[in-house]
Amino acid sequence: MSTTMESQVIAHSPRFLKIIEIAKKVSASSANVLITGESGTGKEIIARMIHDLSPRRKEAFVPINCSAIPEQLLESELFGYAKGAFTGASNQKAGLFEEANGGTLFLDEIGDLDLHLQAKLLRVLQEKKVKRVGENHYRPLNIRILAATHNDLSEDVQQKKFREDLYFRLNVVPIEVPPLRERMEDILPLAQYFLKKFSLRHHSVEKHFASDVGSYLLSHSWWGNVRELENTIERAVVLSSGNEITVNDLDGNQKRSISMESVFERLCHKEGRLLSLEEMARQYIEYALQVNKGAREKTAKDLGIDRKTLYRKTHHPHQQRA
Repeated sequence: MSTTMESQVIAHSPRFLKIIEIAKKVSASSANVLITGESGTGKEIIARMIHDLSPRRKEAFVPINCSAIPEQLLESELFGYAKGAFTGASNQKAGLFEEANGGTLFLDEIGDLDLHLQAKLLRVLQEKKVKRVGENHYRPLNIRILAATHNDLSEDVQQKKFREDLYFRLNVVPIEVPPLRERMEDILPLAQYFLKKFSLRHHSVEKHFASDVGSYLLSHSWWGNVRELENTIERAVVLSSGNEITVNDLDGNQKRSISMESVFERLCHKEGRLLSLEEMARQYIEYALQVNKGAREKTAKDLGIDRKTLYRKTHHPHQQRA
């Protein structure tokens, strides 16, 4: 059995089919849902499915990645701001809570929200109203909150990194999305779906997989989960010649020809000078991201840092102010 809909949910595995059933049941309510799982497993797709099946489906679905926006900008993005509230606020602006009014607000990577904003979020959920930065009056809200994280929030609560009251407020209905390596029945249907999707998107000839591709896909660990599989198929569609996708098309374009010596040389030198430690760290993190095919959670884990540090180290100051 498979399920395919606008939200691009494709499932054959019993575990994922069970998740779909839970999502269908919870969609009719206004209960808050906390979706957990590794990066790239499809947490946002589950959130979109819940919204698409809900009575709010004709209203806005507003997603925000809490780890992708610098902390100093996140408050104004969420709550909006009044004209003159801070330097550069030449006009008033509605926040994402107001944009989602009547619909659904999806807070991705909620575990990366700092304690100050956690307290403000809790107040919004309790009072169902929001106050823009720089204003003194509240605006009523009618929204549904869906949240997601790759963190173990129960452990974060024990370590005082996440508010217990907010955790219980969000975790009314928990949904845990398993990694792709634990739902192997979904790998080949997803691969076929992505093959068709990207052949159409890139105006390619109709392509098909060689006979040995299936066993290769099933033997791969897919630490980047569905996102890694999707990126792998798209690269193969774009770079392959002919109408057959081979194992070399899938594997060859991911290989790295950079020797350790050349990596070290690139990390240490630039334009005839030695790099600073900060520059060198940024170069190494970018190299680690390349090796891990962009999987930020795995890269942060490999390097022994958290995702916020990874984000901060890979973005220059002027990029954060943009």
